Amino acid sequence: MTDKKWFLCIGLVMALFFYLFLQFVQQSRQIQHIVNQLKQDKKLENRHIVLIVQELGHPYWQMVANGAIEAAKADNISIEIVGPVRNSVEEQIKLLEKAILSKVDAIIVQGLNDEKFTPIINKAMERGIPTLTIDTDAPNSKRLAYVGTDNMSAGKTLGQLVVQKSGGTGAIGVIIGSESAENQLLRLNGLKTVVSEYKGLRIVDVRASNISMMVAIQQATEMLQKHPDISVMVGTSATDALGILQAMKSLNRNDIAVIGFDNLPETLDAIRIGEIEASVVQQPYWMGATSVHLLRDYFRGQSLPSIQFAEVEILDKTDNNKGMLP
Repeated sequence: MTDKKWFLCIGLVMALFFYLFLQFVQQSRQIQHIVNQLKQDKKLENRHIVLIVQELGHPYWQMVANGAIEAAKADNISIEIVGPVRNSVEEQIKLLEKAILSKVDAIIVQGLNDEKFTPIINKAMERGIPTLTIDTDAPNSKRLAYVGTDNMSAGKTLGQLVVQKSGGTGAIGVIIGSESAENQLLRLNGLKTVVSEYKGLRIVDVRASNISMMVAIQQATEMLQKHPDISVMVGTSATDALGILQAMKSLNRNDIAVIGFDNLPETLDAIRIGEIEASVVQQPYWMGATSVHLLRDYFRGQSLPSIQFAEVEILDKTDNNKGMLP
């Protein structure tokens, strides 16, 4: 064998050895990554997170909780769902304080009132408890991330629907879920921003339902009795439009365009038969699931985006393309 052939053979052997070595290193890294992932996932079994909902049993928050529970199950994380029996900011604050004292591994909570909630969210973060805000942000706090709707934008969408359904003229009555919840105030401000651009439109009354359909019925009834010229009614939380409908029926009013929020089964039924003109639909299940998945990623050492906006959709009787109507 000539020297040239000899060196060529040695070169081929070395190249093959180098290739096999690289393959070995790559496979070793992949195996180590899998082992590390398994170790991390094993640690997740001992993680205990708390989701503080606005009201236990409320249909909207039940969808949020369902998403969080399913995600926690998939991620092998323990989750506890707590909340007041009736909507109460004070009770939510007590539950948030209790979660901090219990030294849970993470908290998911609404940032309902910036002045009241921000200091407590900051306390949780300072004590090493990662805290996510859901549905309503606390942007001035040290919260880890926000998962939910862009509520100002959603309010503007409500306003655009009012313009579309009213033709740009008429008196408007509004039922909001709460006078203190930042998400409700942002939706109201978004609605007002659009309405203010039309001289023929005016908001004549705004009242709070305290996210209770019974209260929404009472408030809408009183509003319609005081302002019989109302031609459009808007609800900014899940059961408000349903309460408005009941008030209209009790007063034998069928001349009012109703615009609602979210996609409870009863809301979908009302849209299907034309009692509700349209609804701005959030993604509560997605919010709950995404919040838990983000905490899983955080526990694994990954950095998180500070905001995860959920998309909203407009649902009306003609919207059949996604099969959302029964």
